[in-house]
Amino acid sequence: MEIKISLDEYADVPFIKKLLSQIKGITNIEISENDKTYSWDEIENSEYFAKVMEQSENDYKNGKTQELTDDLLNEIFNKK
Repeated sequence: MEIKISLDEYADVPFIKKLLSQIKGITNIEISENDKTYSWDEIENSEYFAKVMEQSENDYKNGKTQELTDDLLNEIFNKK
């Protein structure tokens, strides 16, 4: 079974990957763009991903964090 999710260009892909990877039953996560599919190994080993992770770490060190509430997570997943 597959679920397709469309993201805009500003989506926080590393966060979404981390969030989805914690859900029981998810065995594989792939990203595709313009008919090109990228594996998580390709993404995690890319220069862009390294820059995103570095920025995220810098934001965290500088106190720029955002906590997600249960309400927000329920809204994201349309859980009532």
